[in-house]
Amino acid sequence: MGHKSNQLLADRIAALPRPATSWQKWIVTGGGVGFLRPAPGSWGTCPPALLYFLALLANFPDPRRSLALLGFGMIAGGLLIAYGKWAAAWFREPDPGSVILDEYAGFAVTCAFVPIPDWFTAHGTLGLFAFTSILYLLFRATDTLKLPPANYLEKLPWGWGILCDDLAAGVQANLLAQLLVFLIQHYAR
Repeated sequence: MGHKSNQLLADRIAALPRPATSWQKWIVTGGGVGFLRPAPGSWGTCPPALLYFLALLANFPDPRRSLALLGFGMIAGGLLIAYGKWAAAWFREPDPGSVILDEYAGFAVTCAFVPIPDWFTAHGTLGLFAFTSILYLLFRATDTLKLPPANYLEKLPWGWGILCDDLAAGVQANLLAQLLVFLIQHYAR
């Protein structure tokens, strides 16, 4: 898709020496989740979605829930910035599909400060699972479509490009979620 069109970055990656160590792949792939196929990005969104769902089940109040998830996303993003060049050199791609820390950060942004409509909380575990699933689908859709500015941000070098397009997708998904919640709360009575 878009990241493959950045020929200059692809040429820079081809010129990188192959890394001497491989333990970093377990960090950038989220403990190996990024090796699951098909669609490693979809698999990679599952751990933060599960974390969010468990926080909902534990009844963590917002903004504490959002801040904790954003902290998780910041750690994932920091690791990705630190190991992004290594990941590009190891996988020989500007935005390797197996690298999923960007999904962690993007999904954290998707969920941040999104109020949960009463209908979902009234339906208990199943309602909270449905709400988490909607957020998951919104993020996967925006991450896959790469609408501007995500398609431009992915051209940034190393970990920045891997991360920033997913952060932009997370912001887009968050805005869609906020709109959806507004419509549900005001028109679906």
